[in-house]
Amino acid sequence: MKVSNNNELPASVLFVCTLNSIRSPMAEGMMKAQFGNDVYVQSCGLEAGELNDLMIAVMREKNIDMSRHKSKTLAGIADTSFDVAIAFNKDAEAAVHAVFDDSDTVIEVWPTPDPTQSAMDVRAMMDNFRAVRDVIEMRIERKFN
Repeated sequence: MKVSNNNELPASVLFVCTLNSIRSPMAEGMMKAQFGNDVYVQSCGLEAGELNDLMIAVMREKNIDMSRHKSKTLAGIADTSFDVAIAFNKDAEAAVHAVFDDSDTVIEVWPTPDPTQSAMDVRAMMDNFRAVRDVIEMRIERKFN
């Protein structure tokens, strides 16, 4: 596995998760908001999921509109020449390796919990979504700034 040991800004980044409905779109939105056209950014899932309304709400708190995001699958990504591919869980990691191991793409894993995994009230779920958003934001800043 290729590992990046510097923090220079790549030309292209792909974020991969299970459904492309929460974590990977959050990362895509924050990356685009922070770096604009300086970095080509995409996100996808192993499957295309439905956009999560709570994800849209917590991203809106950061002035990032994700309401028009269209879920994509890793198999449906036409361009596989990314500088960096970041997986958010073990299933995504395995899929990313299957696609990018024979390329120059640097593969990273940022284990990030699924904020929907607990049955709780809306306030607690919003807190979970904010925590996941903030962890992803911190990882992006640490990696690319």
